[in-house]
Amino acid sequence: MRLRKRKRNFKRALISVFLIITLAVMVVTYYLMQPVILRYAVSAAETIMLNCANKAIVNVFENEMISYKDIVNLSENADGYVTSLEIDVMQINGLKSKISNEMARLIEKHERYDVAIPIGSFFGNTYTNGFGPDIKLKMQITTTCFVDFSHEFKSAGINQVLHIVNVDIDIKGSFVIIGYNRGISASTTAIAAQTVIVGKSPDAFTNVLESQTDNTGGLINDYGAIAE
Repeated sequence: MRLRKRKRNFKRALISVFLIITLAVMVVTYYLMQPVILRYAVSAAETIMLNCANKAIVNVFENEMISYKDIVNLSENADGYVTSLEIDVMQINGLKSKISNEMARLIEKHERYDVAIPIGSFFGNTYTNGFGPDIKLKMQITTTCFVDFSHEFKSAGINQVLHIVNVDIDIKGSFVIIGYNRGISASTTAIAAQTVIVGKSPDAFTNVLESQTDNTGGLINDYGAIAE
């Protein structure tokens, strides 16, 4: 009886030691693999966030059928030239809210995602990267997005200005994997609307080309225009 009991105790101890060693090896292996896992996880999370942000902008502008005139009000003088422009604040604030809500809806669909990493990528060798069967890991992502509008003016020719209205989205969040939680961020900008504003062209102009030792441009004041 005592011999059988000793054998059972020995088997239990042996199994316990084996499980402990196996668990320790798994933990050590996981932490050695973690840099590669994080690299893949961050890349996948950023791709998801940016794709959702761009898709949210497209969806809202298509559904609302937004054009430049819906966002910007131009004032003209009697000759038809633009004298000022005014951003429609109410329209902008409404679009901000709709884009944020659409972004949250799209992100929710991708809150849980899989990352497939070829086993050869864990060896840190350029010859084995991307080879071998995939190891699939479950990830979870949570995000918060901040939507804003900005505008800029660019020269589009003689007395012509290109006015561009942009949608700027900053996304902050975190992804969770076993034993790790990391914050991530991404940002994207898309053109919401644009138009060319044409002013009155001058009667004449002069193009002065200078060299490094020539200061002619700073000495010329009369460009040939006839004052009325």
